[in-house]
Amino acid sequence: MKGLFLHGVNCTSRIWSQVREYLAGIDADYVEYPHAVTAAANCVSDITKWVFGEFGSNHYDFVAGHSMGGIIALELAAKFNLAFRQIILVDCSLRPANRFYRNLMTEGHMEQYGSKIMQMMQEEAPYYQDGLKQSLKERFDYTKYLKVLNQNIYAIYGDRGQKDYPGRIDDLCLDEETLGRIKLLFVENACHLPMIENPQALAFMISDIAHDKSLLK
Repeated sequence: MKGLFLHGVNCTSRIWSQVREYLAGIDADYVEYPHAVTAAANCVSDITKWVFGEFGSNHYDFVAGHSMGGIIALELAAKFNLAFRQIILVDCSLRPANRFYRNLMTEGHMEQYGSKIMQMMQEEAPYYQDGLKQSLKERFDYTKYLKVLNQNIYAIYGDRGQKDYPGRIDDLCLDEETLGRIKLLFVENACHLPMIENPQALAFMISDIAHDKSLLK
């Protein structure tokens, strides 16, 4: 069992450190994109090409990508034919989502972890071009990749501390075909950074997916 973990914009592989502790039994590569690569990248695909060049010859049973890392995961499978059995998207927007999903952490978690996370993001931000960041903010549509993939695709989102919110699926702004291709799961008491806010729950979800255990009721 081997996994590939991909982080998002303005982050480092350390974002997975707490999840990693709960996944000690799973062999995995936690990718770190070099600053030289991110600074030259005009779009997500530029980073995907580097990841493929460095890790494409390895075998992975699954890939887990957070935010932009989820798009990289889809591109590795759709454009470079990496044969993951499962693709796990962690709070990854395939299209611009509604306001419900546009928050970093819950208020309590911002008080607890905010200074450390914001420091990391501020340190990494200069190494990402504005064009790349904009391609992940507005007027994008990455659902096209799902149309050419046959793998099981899981999309895990933080429930924003509102597990009974009735609009949480509609607010993803995805069409029925796309929703039919993904299996949705929600991490309680978390927003965009479930690996920080509720790492144990996220890790258990990833482990169950990797081991083909049913998570859907």
